[in-house]
Amino acid sequence: MRKIIFILAILLSAAIISCSGDSDSDVSVGYIDPGLGSAKTVNANKSYSLTLSSGGNKSVSGVNANSIIYLGAMSDATYVGIAVDNLDNSTATSRFSFKIYWPATEIPEGSVTLTSSQYSVKVIGNGNSYSTTNGSDITMTINKQTDDTYNIQLTSSIVFTDGGGNTLTSGATPTIRAYKYP
Repeated sequence: MRKIIFILAILLSAAIISCSGDSDSDVSVGYIDPGLGSAKTVNANKSYSLTLSSGGNKSVSGVNANSIIYLGAMSDATYVGIAVDNLDNSTATSRFSFKIYWPATEIPEGSVTLTSSQYSVKVIGNGNSYSTTNGSDITMTINKQTDDTYNIQLTSSIVFTDGGGNTLTSGATPTIRAYKYP
């Protein structure tokens, strides 16, 4: 009986010691590998010019223009998205974000018309979060450039509301030159 207790004590000690060690991982906790094969170079040809009736003119060009176009999957569906923002590098009163996305299997080129049931648009402006309310079609022209950017010209104004009665209207022809990510 003493031998069995002794063997069980040794096995239990070995199990406790093996479970108490730190994990030896090469990846930091919380890090998600975006799957890029190499580092991305910031493209200096990016730009955007958006005019919001109560938020002013939002125009930036060059390396500091945070504007991308992407093709990605979410909830087993593939989407094309266009995103522009200056949330990180602007004063509190002029911070904004503009995002539009719709289901697609590739980034389209040429004239694109999206009905109100096909797209989602969200804007953060002057501390408020807005979404589209005009329920109308959005027409845009998307042209790929030779430097992995896309010229995007929206040919219609978009009306937004924040749900509290505040509205925001985009200028008649917002333009974006977005870098393809990834």
